[in-house]
Amino acid sequence: MNGPIPDSPDPDTPEGVHAAIESGGLRIPDPRRSTWVDAGIGGECVFRGRTRPETHPEHGSLIALDYEVHPTLAIRSLRTIARELLETLDLTMLSIRHASGLVAIGEISVEIVSVAAHRDAAFRGCRAAIDRLKRETPIWKQERWERAATWSPAATPIESTHLDPGAPA
Repeated sequence: MNGPIPDSPDPDTPEGVHAAIESGGLRIPDPRRSTWVDAGIGGECVFRGRTRPETHPEHGSLIALDYEVHPTLAIRSLRTIARELLETLDLTMLSIRHASGLVAIGEISVEIVSVAAHRDAAFRGCRAAIDRLKRETPIWKQERWERAATWSPAATPIESTHLDPGAPA
């Protein structure tokens, strides 16, 4: 896949929802081009997942991660996650971007930006978005080592009762 899969307009996608799949490591956007700045924003939380250096006892050093993505279903999933969290967590904006293809050590694989009137909602939005993305979105990760390639098992999110706004504290 070359270039980003555009976040084309969708009549069912509310304002404040952004989802994208982009080739290779994600680039950090210019903060001066922010489109969600307004006086009602009290919290903005950004999560960026990066490829970290690792060594496997049999396969050697990690060279890169290679993400395989079903573009149509992945965008649909990311939009659904963002839309539902926007509504249930009282967010102003939620952006989810994920890489496809090779992502080298130090490069960004995923970026989530959660914006809300209050910081707690922004933090919860970021955390809930990454946990749901890992469980629900058709994106598969192959680890490229010096001497082999392996498919990563599905990640299990850290459990927290604070992620579900309806769950007892």
